[in-house]
Amino acid sequence: MKELVLSTLATLTLLTGINAQNNGSLNLSAGKKFLVENKVITTSTSEMMGQSMETNASVTSAYTISLDGLKDNNYKMTNSISALRMSMSTVGQNVNFDSEKKEDMDGPIGTALKGYINQPQSVVMDQSGNIILAKDDDSTKATDSSKQTEIVLKQLGDPREQGFGAKIAFLPLPKNIARDNAWQDSTSEDGVTKVTKYEVKAINGNIATISISGTEKRDTKMEMNTMEISTKTSGKFTGEETVDIITGVVQHNNLSEDSAGTISVMGQDIPTTIKVTSETTVKSL
Repeated sequence: MKELVLSTLATLTLLTGINAQNNGSLNLSAGKKFLVENKVITTSTSEMMGQSMETNASVTSAYTISLDGLKDNNYKMTNSISALRMSMSTVGQNVNFDSEKKEDMDGPIGTALKGYINQPQSVVMDQSGNIILAKDDDSTKATDSSKQTEIVLKQLGDPREQGFGAKIAFLPLPKNIARDNAWQDSTSEDGVTKVTKYEVKAINGNIATISISGTEKRDTKMEMNTMEISTKTSGKFTGEETVDIITGVVQHNNLSEDSAGTISVMGQDIPTTIKVTSETTVKSL
């Protein structure tokens, strides 16, 4: 059952970084600071041996973003996870974590994340909104501690690949954007294929209200505690966000997705339906 809990927690990444890239460009100013608050709620139902099991999970994260400057068309940032709360329940089991509680930070999840929570991280994002990751040092050997950290980070959607909040805080928009403008983007990476459609519903001053819809297919594998967990799902998502059309800074975003497929653990295919909702707010500091 523990493995089912962990594999279900991995589905929390469904709505992470749902903003696909486009031909637009960000226009951010050095010295600006932001607080990004993101909440993801997941309800999944799995069928095992003729029984239906429901899992409920909630992850609330806060990031601080500091724009250091623009060099060679890349934004240099110093970002961090400033707070993280998780709760999940399934079949009588409960998993809870709050980064503001010392006892939780001294536990297994907190120990794995001590190098990230409230620890400044260097982030590079190009003007098209792509995160530029530093190359891994092949000479660094993986330790048991680092492996545990990798597992936890993957369950959170890997904040490093999301630029510690940057991917959900900024959305490059096409030039000369206007009401009723519509465009479509598609991405395919690491077994996740996503098609996202945008349509401008209204513009009030510098703020555009944009509707979002699309489809997502997942065919991914991850190793957890020497077990391979495979996820094959397909779903549709809808939502709306408000964005500053001059800078590309997102003010508010809400999304929901319904998907279905199978999660395979130890050779057993588990039919699963998943509903995910997320809400993001970005505030200037």
